[in-house]
Amino acid sequence: MLCVIARIDPGARERLAALRRAGEAWDSRPGELYGHITLAAYVGDEEDRFIASCRELLSRFSAFTVRYSRVELLSATSILVASPDKESTLLALHDAIAEKWSGSLDRWTGDALWQPHTTLLYDPDGDLEAAAAVLRKEFSPFTARVERIEFSRVEETGYTIVDHVDLPA
Repeated sequence: MLCVIARIDPGARERLAALRRAGEAWDSRPGELYGHITLAAYVGDEEDRFIASCRELLSRFSAFTVRYSRVELLSATSILVASPDKESTLLALHDAIAEKWSGSLDRWTGDALWQPHTTLLYDPDGDLEAAAAVLRKEFSPFTARVERIEFSRVEETGYTIVDHVDLPA
């Protein structure tokens, strides 16, 4: 699988990492918060063509901001997330990729089910409702900046960034 991810700025990443630390007792997969929003997860077999197509689509976009407005529990995938509003440039980026590649995207990043988020905690067996209550008390809405889109190959033991596009200011 190859993901197209919007990398958020360092200050926003630190803010979310601090929030994650507030709930680390519930995290079954501890580690560093990478700080991104997945725009699409490509599951086809033409990665080079997919990347080239996305690079062309991305050439029409400039750096942009997203507003993180809430902490949510996505129970279908056992994750607790910080969710940005699904609006403007973020939505336009996703829609441009999904329109062209919808048949080759996973079910979570296709059209109707896509929910932009940054994963904070994962625990399929834990009490994520309790963790959500703690994180919601710690959370306050904020704005993050996106200046880079990365292509991340998901591997058995993690991921590898294979390419990126820096968005002009």
